[in-house]
Amino acid sequence: MKTIIFAGSFLAVSLLAISPALAHSPNVVDGYYDVERGELNITVQHIVNDPKDHFIKEVVVYKDGKEVAKKEFDFQTSHRNQTMPPFKIPASIGDSFKVEAICSVSGKGEVVIEVKDEKPDVRKLN
Repeated sequence: MKTIIFAGSFLAVSLLAISPALAHSPNVVDGYYDVERGELNITVQHIVNDPKDHFIKEVVVYKDGKEVAKKEFDFQTSHRNQTMPPFKIPASIGDSFKVEAICSVSGKGEVVIEVKDEKPDVRKLN
């Protein structure tokens, strides 16, 4: 009987210990800067079972190494993605943005976006 209780206790503790490992960082963080509109468009793919309990809690934007914008969330907009309106941030050709998407449970994803003088291929974000 003690063996069964020990085994059950061990299993319960093990499941609690690995549950954060079952949570994951954002799958893909992607985006582009629209020079004509002065907008940074970001898409965060983060596949979850319950977007009210496990979600992207914040997206932080750095321009040339300095934080310039942050958006915080209380839930994720779908089971697959965190959507958000574009960030209105002035930038010039050659500037760069680092975008971090931080999970409410654990982990983060990031991308570096260079401002270029070309039309973005927005199909890659859908």
